[in-house]
Amino acid sequence: MTSIIEYLGIPLIQNMFIGTTLACLLCGVIGTYVVVNRMVAVTGGIAHTTFGGVGFAYYLMSVFAVSWMTPMIGALIFSLVAAILMALC
Repeated sequence: MTSIIEYLGIPLIQNMFIGTTLACLLCGVIGTYVVVNRMVAVTGGIAHTTFGGVGFAYYLMSVFAVSWMTPMIGALIFSLVAAILMALC
């Protein structure tokens, strides 16, 4: 394959462009909503809590051999709990 046009015929590349386009649209809409409603501190807090969830999941995996607790699940649990606590307070 020599030209960029030929690469666009590959299904993987097509899916990549579709996913990138959808991510750009969603991030643009959600980012504007967050800034307009002045929720930047809340979203920053949830994002930093997610890092703690990743670290806690790695800790459980390595020390206690909890195989189902992946970093993605740990991040999801910590971010949902943080969002719920911030909504209640």
